[in-house]
Amino acid sequence: MKRLLDLSLLFKLVAILELAYALTGLLPPEILSSVTGWRLSADGQWVTKLLAVALAAQAWVAWTLRRQPHVGVAKGLAFYQIGSATADWVMWLVLADNDVFSTPMAKALVIFAIPTHYLLGFLIIAATRTPAARHSMT
Repeated sequence: MKRLLDLSLLFKLVAILELAYALTGLLPPEILSSVTGWRLSADGQWVTKLLAVALAAQAWVAWTLRRQPHVGVAKGLAFYQIGSATADWVMWLVLADNDVFSTPMAKALVIFAIPTHYLLGFLIIAATRTPAARHSMT
């Protein structure tokens, strides 16, 4: 359990996870649709590319700080992870009639994303409360 609360490890996991999402979002529209099952309008494709760049920036920050994780940045990453998971399930419910997650791949991705983001977010919060993290703030 101690290893799971190591901010350095958690920053690496955030970097890898968000880089994977960023690379997926940067795929050409026809490939993105077949990989994710998303049916995106032209505006949706544009927003997906913008979000991919933001996710890549998040991955870069997490990777850059992995050796000396900053507790304030960790709290920001935790907030994003929990917010992202919450947005996923809320949108799944709100947009259920619009068939947003209607394909098997889209359902699989969101079913993977929700618990993964929640787990990572709560682990980061727990890690910021360890003596090692509190010590690094001084």
